Amino acid sequence: MAETKTIMKGELTISPDAFNTLVKLKEELEDVIETIEIMNDKELMEGLKRSKKDVEEGRVYELKNVD
Repeated sequence: MAETKTIMKGELTISPDAFNTLVKLKEELEDVIETIEIMNDKELMEGLKRSKKDVEEGRVYELKNVD
């Protein structure tokens, strides 16, 4: 990934609502990036497909206690 450099000059004033919107957008973008990373992991995706098939075919075990 290309490295970026940010240079701030002066000040920026935004409303609390705008700030909260930006925070929410940042969190949503992080979620999208994480999803893309998972979907690009072939080994993980194959494991998920195998797990789904195991559940569909009844190859599951019930845990009564995780201690």
